[in-house]
Amino acid sequence: MSGWRAEDEALLQRLEDEAVIEGLFAFVASMPGAPRPEEPPRVRGLEPGAALPAGHLHPRAGGLVSELRKVPGGAAVVRAAIGGDIPRLARFVDGLVLRTCTPELLHHLALFHAKVATALERTAPEAAAGSWVRSLAAWLALSEERTYLVRLEDAVLGDALRRARPADVAIPPERVPLELVGEISRRADATARDLAPAGRAALLALARTDEAARIAGASPAAARLVRAEAERRRNAAIEAALAVIGDGLDEANVRGELASSGRTLLLRAIPVWTWTSHDEAVEHFVVDRIDKIGWELYRARSWDALRHLLDPFRPMFDSLAARIERDPSQLAYAAACAQMFVFLAEVDVHLPRRIELAERAVKTCPTHRNGRLVLASALCDEAIQAMRAMVVFARKDELERVQALLDRAESLYPATSELPEARGMLERVKRGRIAV
Repeated sequence: MSGWRAEDEALLQRLEDEAVIEGLFAFVASMPGAPRPEEPPRVRGLEPGAALPAGHLHPRAGGLVSELRKVPGGAAVVRAAIGGDIPRLARFVDGLVLRTCTPELLHHLALFHAKVATALERTAPEAAAGSWVRSLAAWLALSEERTYLVRLEDAVLGDALRRARPADVAIPPERVPLELVGEISRRADATARDLAPAGRAALLALARTDEAARIAGASPAAARLVRAEAERRRNAAIEAALAVIGDGLDEANVRGELASSGRTLLLRAIPVWTWTSHDEAVEHFVVDRIDKIGWELYRARSWDALRHLLDPFRPMFDSLAARIERDPSQLAYAAACAQMFVFLAEVDVHLPRRIELAERAVKTCPTHRNGRLVLASALCDEAIQAMRAMVVFARKDELERVQALLDRAESLYPATSELPEARGMLERVKRGRIAV
């Protein structure tokens, strides 16, 4: 083309890069599971001065595509994207090994993934969390390189501040990823009361800092620093969400209304549990708070009310029990969790379920006195039921099973009140005197 200058070629490439990054953003920021456009954005044929597609990104975001052209194989992928193959470009970006990327590319990736996370956080929190993780990984990789961030900071601060470098302005490279952790955390804090999806995305991301460190190839020290900050901030956001419920329960307790209104207040913890992706802190909170209400109802022998209180929280009890069984460090919560299964066993009229629940209590906390007592009592009841079914004759294997039930009941809780009656009945059955 006559008169085509180097400046024109540079402008065309810049326009192509801007259009490609808009296409990539539109592709990766669409809701997961939604149909992808059959015809991804095409930029072939753009001429200098042509109108750019409407988008959400700053034109400088096209620098990401410019940097991708410099990666081995990147130029071909970008050309394919210009021709419409945006999915190939998305796969290429996902497959980048961050520790081999240039600092400039890492910087663009960190900003791009954060932008995608922001676009997805209200509609697809799980996908948004993944983008936050990728953004954090890029910042971690960049902080490990160190020199780029120092040069960038010098350029931003200018000569006067560069000479002074006050501690409240200059940020050491290793702390730069914590700025993103802070930004993510603020999203969780801001939604702690209304439990909005953006906060759920933030909490998910804050729980995945080890994954970000792995993707970045970060040092153990960097991984620990980010993990500690993320855990602290994540716990604070969850505590804020639970504080409203806790305050309500405390007020009800002062007014003497805990037994009557406690369940309604505690039910608010279920959406918090969902919002936090079933975080164990919510389970600890519920088990701790429900214990006091449960004992009030138990002492009043309000069995229906106790059953009504416990039923909605069974999935939480199961989840916490599974954690305790997997992780010995959770032992401090074993007794409180076991008591929940004891309550459930006490209000269940179906003997096999009573035994199952009592077994779970003892498995969760083998030394739990109430659990052992309730299980021993239920085993005696099962033995008595079995002997009452021996109307015509007593089979040897059934007698052995009954003997084993009573022996286990005695080993669990020797003072079980039903045990003498059950043992006496067994002796009469053995002598052929069937008790009906």
